[in-house]
Amino acid sequence: MKQTIIILFLFFSKFIYSQELIKIKIVDSEDGKPISKARIILLKDVLYSNDEGYVLVPSTANNFEITAYNYKTKSLKKINNLIELTPVYKNIDEVIISNIDIKKLFSEVLKNYKKKYYNETSVYDITYKQKNIDDDELSFLLISKGKMWTMSNMYNYKSAYNRKYDDFIQLELSDVKYFKNSISENEICKGQSLNQSRDFIGNLFFNYELNRVNDYFKIENAKYSGKIISQSGDEQNIIFKIDSPTIIVSGNLIYDKKEKVILRYQLDYDQTNYPSYKRKSKDGLEYDFKVGNGTIYFDFYRKDNKYIPSIAGTKGFSYCTINNQKHKNSFSRELIFNKFSESKFLELTNKVDLNKRIWSNLKTSINKDDTTILLSESEKEFINEKEYEK
Repeated sequence: MKQTIIILFLFFSKFIYSQELIKIKIVDSEDGKPISKARIILLKDVLYSNDEGYVLVPSTANNFEITAYNYKTKSLKKINNLIELTPVYKNIDEVIISNIDIKKLFSEVLKNYKKKYYNETSVYDITYKQKNIDDDELSFLLISKGKMWTMSNMYNYKSAYNRKYDDFIQLELSDVKYFKNSISENEICKGQSLNQSRDFIGNLFFNYELNRVNDYFKIENAKYSGKIISQSGDEQNIIFKIDSPTIIVSGNLIYDKKEKVILRYQLDYDQTNYPSYKRKSKDGLEYDFKVGNGTIYFDFYRKDNKYIPSIAGTKGFSYCTINNQKHKNSFSRELIFNKFSESKFLELTNKVDLNKRIWSNLKTSINKDDTTILLSESEKEFINEKEYEK
């Protein structure tokens, strides 16, 4: 009888909890296509739509704004199941374009970084998502809730060089929602993008990205341009490009000309000109590796006169050739900063070892089927696939 009561209570609690969240879809008002990474900032939480435009929002949410790249901000008093966002422009050829010194802009944002962006010790409630696609098939997926601690919200080059990541960043993935890895340790041309690197940590910090872009300007024979394509109040929508013999980057950013801060940022990098090079597997088998192209993105919002991150993400691909067979390895890694809080303590309780692959040292149970996480159709299929013998 006691066991029955407990089961009924758990079921009832889950039912009540599910009623507190409403699934909404955010789409383009012109063509009805879903808008991914549309941001909703509530009183205490930051939410983003998934790849199919869906997001779960508390039923009590009211008086909030929805923002997305190249769309007009929309204010809502209450939740609607379908929300349409209007593009800033229909065709870029129709907009009035004016030039801007993009090199100077990046230099000034980096120079004033500590004055504008929050740079004290803090802790975030986060959603961490990482996945890998090998030869067009999903092969790895990790989605977890947790915490991120950071000493100053900035990448520390000295500590990173000595691989002392814990000095300035710690991750705690305490509530793993989904985790599946179909990549065997013996497979050479799968999971290439999952290898540990300093960029893996650096891409979580915007000062790291700003330093990297400023270095692109210094490449010999680099050419660059920047153009304002639209403006709303003090916010300028800017596109830019840096063309060099080794790498070509182009991007789009939202810049507050009064505050002199970048609010939203997306950069696409083209590494076609990089040659392939030889690598060896653990067993000494030689293969060709070639870096590919990718994207890096960040969002920020204002809080108490400082700018706080709301998302940091990267995605891209590389090539691996072995026995005259070419394989494509795609990856994506995204961290949503759901909730921000100031902090004085210096260590998370169950931090993961950032000198290892994150999933190899998770300190929690896994595969919790959770209705608070929205999977895409391809992710659902991958999670529900039966394991097979390799």
